[in-house]
Amino acid sequence: MLNLKLTEEQRIVREQARKWFTRELEPHLEKMDNHEITPYEYIRRFAHEIVGSGDITSVQQLEEIVANRDFITTVLLGIEVSRASPGFAMSMGATYSLTCFAILRDGTPEQKEKYTVDLARFDKIGALAITEPEAGSDVLGMKSTATKDGDHYVLNGSKTFITNAPYADIFVIYAKAPGGISAFLVERGAEGLTTGKPLEKMGMRASPTGEIFMDDVRIHESQILGDEGKGLYNLFAVLQNERAHSPAMSIGIMERCIDESVRYAKQRVQFGRPIIKFQGMQFMMARMWTALLASYSFLFTLGELLEQGTDISIMSSAAKLYTTEKATEVAMDAIQIMGGYGYMKEYKVERFARDAKLMEIGAGTSQIQMLIMGRKLADTDEPELNPLLAGPDPFGSM
Repeated sequence: MLNLKLTEEQRIVREQARKWFTRELEPHLEKMDNHEITPYEYIRRFAHEIVGSGDITSVQQLEEIVANRDFITTVLLGIEVSRASPGFAMSMGATYSLTCFAILRDGTPEQKEKYTVDLARFDKIGALAITEPEAGSDVLGMKSTATKDGDHYVLNGSKTFITNAPYADIFVIYAKAPGGISAFLVERGAEGLTTGKPLEKMGMRASPTGEIFMDDVRIHESQILGDEGKGLYNLFAVLQNERAHSPAMSIGIMERCIDESVRYAKQRVQFGRPIIKFQGMQFMMARMWTALLASYSFLFTLGELLEQGTDISIMSSAAKLYTTEKATEVAMDAIQIMGGYGYMKEYKVERFARDAKLMEIGAGTSQIQMLIMGRKLADTDEPELNPLLAGPDPFGSM
């Protein structure tokens, strides 16, 4: 069973991360939110100073780190990053958990050698490009094409809502090749590849998001990631990895919103006493805390299943659905508790509310997660609903 008792080392890592973010990042978050500065210098510094990414010098070393990584330590860091800035966490994750993970999983030895160490060290920024103007949840509806021309592919089309796109150095781009949807490795500077300015978003503004345009981008066949036509297998593995870790981001949002609103409620006096003494406020806070505890349960259950090497397809969808929706609810409750002050930028919770909403959209919307689970339930005669007996998939093996 997963040991939920934190080691002294894990406590120290958590404490160091929180202190670093308070000291080094918090003073600059308003500028990031206003697109005055990018997060990448700070991501690289955090990765080198706290995570130790600067010590990675070889693919073999990176693969050993990934194979032996401690789940609890990893998610504790993820929670701390998101407590400070979910947008910062999103840009960091797009480089490491999406782009680097995709190449490390399906790349050739040459591709791994060329890209993964720089991405893991955050010396290079990565972007995973799936979504298009007319193809979001409907991945099969993408219109970007990769036409074979001798020992090259020629890419045409566009992508939108891509994390890190305006500044990324290395792109994993999905397009329709002759054999089906495939993934391609494209570097910034490739002829015909351009990116747009950061899009003006409601939330996650510390994470630059943008468009990618491909106009006869010619790349060698050695730049295909995995086999032609097998891009969706790579993509689903990447998305499952993202969904499994999404509760950490949601928990970070919830923790920060609860902290801020409880602190405020203890100081805010109305009708002669602090508002935290009113039963209505206590009820709201109790529900917020319950959502946080349940989200931790999802996170640690996923960790246990990953440790066992169990298929987490269904459980990760359930975890993402619950924790992301609760993060939005908790953030909105924090604003309600703080009243007009909660609506002001100075008090920070309005930023977390804006950031939280995207968690219900990215990596598969809440409706897609419900569709995945609902279809399995509809197609199963006698599902085993007790997770202790059924494991992560009450509907049978995937």
